[in-house]
Amino acid sequence: MKSEKQIILFIIVLFTTIFVGSLGLLMGGLETAIMGALLVPCTVLSFCFPRWGLLAFLIYLPLGGTITYAVAGVFQAFGKGVSYTGSYSLFHLAKDAFYLPALLGVCVSFRHEIWNKLNTNLLKFKPLLIVIGLFGFACFLTLFLVNFPQDFTNSQDKIILMGLVGLKVWLGYIPLIFCAYYCLKNQKNLLWLNRILILLILIACTLCLLQYLLLVYGICPGNSQLPIPSNTSASLRAQCLVGGSLLYNPERNLIRLPGTFVAPWQWAWFLISSSFITYGVSLSDPSRLWKSVAFSSITTVLIATLISGQRAALLLVPVIYLTLFILTQKRNKNLLIKLLLIFFLTVILTTQIGLVDERIANFIQRWQYSPPQEFMAKQIQWLTHDRITLLGRGIGRTASAARRLGSIQLVETFPVQIIYEIGVLGYLAFLSVVTTLTILTFKAYRSLKTPALRGLGLCLWVFVLFISYNPYYYPLAVDPVAVYYWFIAGMLLKLPVLEKQAILASCPSNKTN
Repeated sequence: MKSEKQIILFIIVLFTTIFVGSLGLLMGGLETAIMGALLVPCTVLSFCFPRWGLLAFLIYLPLGGTITYAVAGVFQAFGKGVSYTGSYSLFHLAKDAFYLPALLGVCVSFRHEIWNKLNTNLLKFKPLLIVIGLFGFACFLTLFLVNFPQDFTNSQDKIILMGLVGLKVWLGYIPLIFCAYYCLKNQKNLLWLNRILILLILIACTLCLLQYLLLVYGICPGNSQLPIPSNTSASLRAQCLVGGSLLYNPERNLIRLPGTFVAPWQWAWFLISSSFITYGVSLSDPSRLWKSVAFSSITTVLIATLISGQRAALLLVPVIYLTLFILTQKRNKNLLIKLLLIFFLTVILTTQIGLVDERIANFIQRWQYSPPQEFMAKQIQWLTHDRITLLGRGIGRTASAARRLGSIQLVETFPVQIIYEIGVLGYLAFLSVVTTLTILTFKAYRSLKTPALRGLGLCLWVFVLFISYNPYYYPLAVDPVAVYYWFIAGMLLKLPVLEKQAILASCPSNKTN
């Protein structure tokens, strides 16, 4: 009977794949047909095997921009602008073909386990569930009381659809906390997940280095010959090897590399997130081989940070590594000597290597031209001019993904963005979520006794703390941080359980029994 169901499922998936592929060929061309045909079996497999679906989602995340723009070529340059093919939206939603079915598969496959463990750990999870519920209530309140009335009064914008996009932005990836918690069965799962993540980081940073070399040696033309304003800002017209919008104009000393992502600032936050992951894995992996791979990933992250021209990454990545190094040192007697060695090495690098000196000089120049603190102050000042309300101006009103649904407001600092969209009530609810999560993950880290897991837990908790109260830009509203933050929080909450399982499994009494 089971084999008959499998055959029926296979036939249904096969015919659905052929139908979707044929429909895509008629409506959007060959790229749409291929992507649609691939997404159908991926969706089914992600639902049937949710752990593999989530893993595929995490693998696709840093490569999605490259698949969309470099492989599929969903844009065409004309004149001074860029047009998109019919498959543009399909490629941008491709990652959800892994995530959403996997999420549904987790709920179906682990429904009894989730319910039992929620009852068992109710005191631990109850505060988090309450504040997430309050935040969701605030978002839906804005949708029904602000977006809906606007949709009836403004016929030009699709405000309700914009609100649904906003709901996905703010609430869509929160379930990753529970996905990570219930899909990590043991320390072996954790080990392989960490190794896959550092391999992805190593591959992505290596591709970024190749992108940089192609630009330096003139194989990719860059932005120098493009018309204004494409020669002074990141543009898809300058796309090179991997990723999307790129800026490389050596005549004006301008460089903003996107790496494997859609835009340069997404790449910057990928590098910032990777610094926590790579350092944590270098402390926790028991294999010398994989420790060396982790250290290689740290090196490539630093090199990619140096060559990418991203101000936020250039400031934060070295500071993060130094902070984690200080926090995880056990022998305080040798700490001063190690810090002095790092200091002298830094001085040598900045004075003797021209590229390092050039990047630091460019960073200082850009900081002086546009100080971040002044930028944040201007954003707050803009918000206080009759734009603060209890329920906000409409959920999704600042989401770049909703720009095709109507006029949106570009807001580039995170607190201002969330207050503008869902108001003071929503912002307070959001703060309660991240604060509760920060406290719970801190307790999880502090409960760890194994040195390797404790080192990993500390690195992951510092990441959660840093992103929770980040005042600049909007990493929690956009990939990849919007994914990594919630997933890593779930990993961190599960570490004490994995440690306890390993201790029980290693007890002689359990082995004899």
